[in-house]
Amino acid sequence: MNCLRFRPLIQWIAGAAGILFLMGMAGCATVPSDTSRRALRPLPEVTSNHLRADRAVLEAFFRANGLRLSAADMESIIPPAARHGHMDRNALRRAAQSRQRVLMAIKADETWLWRELGHNRPLLILLPPGTTYSATAAPVIPVAWDRRAGLVELLDGNGEIQALPEREFFARREPLKHAALCLVRPGGVRRMDPTREQQLVLADFWFRKGNYRRAQAAYDAIQDASPTGTDFDALMGRGNILVRKKRYRDAIPVFRSALALDPDNPAVLNNLAYAMMNGGGELMVALRHATKANRLDPSNPLILETMGSLNLRLGDAPAAARHLELAWAHALKRSPEVQVAIMDQLVRAWLACNRTDLARQVAEHRHRSFPEYRLPRDILREFPALRKPAAPPEPRTLNPDL
Repeated sequence: MNCLRFRPLIQWIAGAAGILFLMGMAGCATVPSDTSRRALRPLPEVTSNHLRADRAVLEAFFRANGLRLSAADMESIIPPAARHGHMDRNALRRAAQSRQRVLMAIKADETWLWRELGHNRPLLILLPPGTTYSATAAPVIPVAWDRRAGLVELLDGNGEIQALPEREFFARREPLKHAALCLVRPGGVRRMDPTREQQLVLADFWFRKGNYRRAQAAYDAIQDASPTGTDFDALMGRGNILVRKKRYRDAIPVFRSALALDPDNPAVLNNLAYAMMNGGGELMVALRHATKANRLDPSNPLILETMGSLNLRLGDAPAAARHLELAWAHALKRSPEVQVAIMDQLVRAWLACNRTDLARQVAEHRHRSFPEYRLPRDILREFPALRKPAAPPEPRTLNPDL
């Protein structure tokens, strides 16, 4: 009886709930979720601080990743005389690395673009004017992709958005092996399901940062995933880590394994010669490896430095000085560490030639140009005056008589 008494009330509540449910469904239907469009939020900001559009979009790319580029970084990545669209990839990589980011190249295909827009990750793409090769590619940032409309929206260095048909955009990928650049935190690379090339970029990132434990783990992972069980780049990375740790003797068999995979590679020939020179290997065999590397790559300052150092160790000081002079001439655009190492060896070569005057000139130039790098003890013993801080260069003055 009690159940019958309350049945009308229960039926009324159920009916009201059904009406509310239907009203809710109707409310949801009025706000459809568009799954055919993905876009960056917020839109990257292109400032008017730069006279060049490629610099403006590069700054916007870093800002969109929460980073800032210094004026010096911008000058090195896009020099004033660089053609439009030309970027120094090594300078760009160094700028990213100094900000604890890995500069990663990914495929600019349908899968990757859709996924990265969904992750709200800004990408930088060099977009040529057509589907064939062109040296005047313009850097742009893909900001949206509307699959229903078939359009990809691209932000350029003038702050304008151009809509490009998706078929035309993706047609540029194949003939140009089109790729996009992204900035990733080192820990985020694993979540990207990286390819072998991307894993290698991460391994090299840790190597350049001096974190050899993580670099070793990354190179080992590449080696383990290799179908043949042997990967040339992973072997080179492992050998270079051993050299950095001054374990030259252990590096010799690693570089020999790499040489078996690529017998005419000048980099592995030089690295093996260097490891043998410092690890107690046969110096004449090391010289043959270095000579072959020099024949394959005659302008490489690292190979020339190895040639000079081997000749110096073998007692042929004039040949050592000749190779080290060439190494110094070809190293002017290399890092300070490379230039300093070559100049120090050149000082020793001139001393071995009994040319104290030339040795002093090189040592003084090195002391003035790179005062933050301490001179080795053996050179300071020869030139004790260089223990004092280098005098700043005198300012240039105009001749009033001209």
